[in-house]
Amino acid sequence: MHISPLARFGRVSSLLAIVVLCSGFTWGESVDNCAETTKLLTEYAALASERDKAALESKIVKLCPDGAPGRYILGLTYERGENSDRAITEYQAAQRLDPTFNKASGNLGLLYLKKGQLDDASVELTKALQQERDPRYHRGLATIFGERKLYSLSLYHCTEALRAFPNDASLLLGQAEALAGLGQHDQASQIFQKSLALAPGNAAAQLGLAASLSAAGRLDQAIDTLKAAAAGDAANKGIHRRLSELYEKKGDTAAADYEAVLAGLPPNQNPIKVQEQLKAAETQLSNREYDKAIVAFQAIIKAKPDLAAAQQRLGEAMQGAGRDDDAISAFKEVIRLKADKEETHYRLGQLYEKKGLLDEAVVEYRQSLTFAGEGGDTRSRLADLYSSRGSFAAAIDQYKELLKLKGGNAAIQTKLARVYVSNKNIPEAIATYREATALAPDALEAHQELAALYKKTNQQDEAEQQYRDVLRLKKDDAEARNSLTAIYVKKKNYEELIKLLQESIDLSPKDAAAHYKLGLVYEFNKDYENAIIRYKEAVTLKEDYAKALNALGRASMKVGRLTDAKEYLEKAKQADPEMEETSVLLNNIRDEFSGDNSKSKKKKKFKGKSKKGKSGKAVKKSKAAKGSSAKKPKPKTQQ
Repeated sequence: MHISPLARFGRVSSLLAIVVLCSGFTWGESVDNCAETTKLLTEYAALASERDKAALESKIVKLCPDGAPGRYILGLTYERGENSDRAITEYQAAQRLDPTFNKASGNLGLLYLKKGQLDDASVELTKALQQERDPRYHRGLATIFGERKLYSLSLYHCTEALRAFPNDASLLLGQAEALAGLGQHDQASQIFQKSLALAPGNAAAQLGLAASLSAAGRLDQAIDTLKAAAAGDAANKGIHRRLSELYEKKGDTAAADYEAVLAGLPPNQNPIKVQEQLKAAETQLSNREYDKAIVAFQAIIKAKPDLAAAQQRLGEAMQGAGRDDDAISAFKEVIRLKADKEETHYRLGQLYEKKGLLDEAVVEYRQSLTFAGEGGDTRSRLADLYSSRGSFAAAIDQYKELLKLKGGNAAIQTKLARVYVSNKNIPEAIATYREATALAPDALEAHQELAALYKKTNQQDEAEQQYRDVLRLKKDDAEARNSLTAIYVKKKNYEELIKLLQESIDLSPKDAAAHYKLGLVYEFNKDYENAIIRYKEAVTLKEDYAKALNALGRASMKVGRLTDAKEYLEKAKQADPEMEETSVLLNNIRDEFSGDNSKSKKKKKFKGKSKKGKSGKAVKKSKAAKGSSAKKPKPKTQQ
């Protein structure tokens, strides 16, 4: 028995639609393909040729366009095009799709750093270093920890980065400042001088060098350093303020007063009454004129060393000015005077945490709680600290205490849920996210994170509902749309799938891919006319859209428009010569046209001869058995 090419096509057309539906059209992340692309990313890192990298990037995006590897590659593309916001969006999407995918973290961290989002940058760069020891990540973290006066961490990352960038003056400056912050002033002085040799006249390096020399007892050298700096930058009030302090320390009151005037500070001579001075100092502190407030409070303390209130406010002024070590000393003096309170320990906790002294920070926060009782801010800070350092059980306890204190609070519930996720307690995480979304139905991040958990644990119905809530709050959330699409395909819910894809078209009417995807669903449901309309719209928007042209040819064949089909398929072949299905479909059309001509000749050749019977058993399997009409060929159905 011989089956004509068109009959053969009719039999397999549904199968072709399913194949296209499951492979040519990306319904969310394909586990197998995305697993393969994760391996390809390892090869990508070793490639030196930009051409080879571009080829591999294209392959990764084609295999896993909506999975973590594909979104990561899209992020790289946007970053190269200097579209930082879109790059960040793609990197974030990669991480949400696969929480274990840390490949995007390094690039994301550097972009956050560029935007000044230091907290986010610190988290991402730290994650990136766990996977790849890139000196750029060390340099980024060195910058962040240097800004925050976390000297031990800053020193470590500066040292690591300097292995790759030994002549980077800014890294040397950061290393010197870290050493100074740790009290290693002799070594710090040497590094400050190296930095100045590479970047002469750098005011920050000059001030740092002077401070280290002063701390080492080399006042004259420190003053000479600052005088040289002032000669190069006479308007720098910070240099004059430091000179005033050094002259005062040396006992040269006249020179100290002169430099204080140049720095815009009140001279230290002409003493005033303590109460008037306190009032003026408080005003300066309230106005964030920290340098002036420090000088004023120091003058008060010089006159009344046991005035704890002035010590407390001096510590706050120094903390505001970024002089963290001095602030710690001031707060410790308050404790020595036995005038400490919640605020004293809370601020000490902040300063220790900033310096990376987490154990000390925990002690101070807990001490603050003894004054504050159930102080919400202190407990919240303590809980966040436990969470960030990986002490998940302790963090969970603190968040639970906060919930007892504050009752229903969606933000705290969300933080608690995240700790459960980190602690791999997925059932508790899901339950806690559900409480958060019940308390705050419009909490977008809670819905997104809960949906991802449901998806990860293969709870399709629950994931569907959460993704619907995400789209209710953010219609253009691409991740939610892709995930919902995959769910509807898996559940064969084509009615909802059509609605979802039509919404995507309404949101982005010029998105050719959206029209193509909707066309595939119509074709799969054998609604060929609507499928053809969608495919035509796709190729109108993108003339060389090979997949849409191929689908348009395929759908045209199904409704018998072979001439149109041939035209579309030839265009698809031209757009993508390597598309195998196009070649198969074109061969089917050519075979059909060839079969029609053969049938006409056979009819003439055997005209007048008797048939051998209706059963078909004696009929030879040949192309003569294809059909009875050359004008309108139809596939035969074998009984």
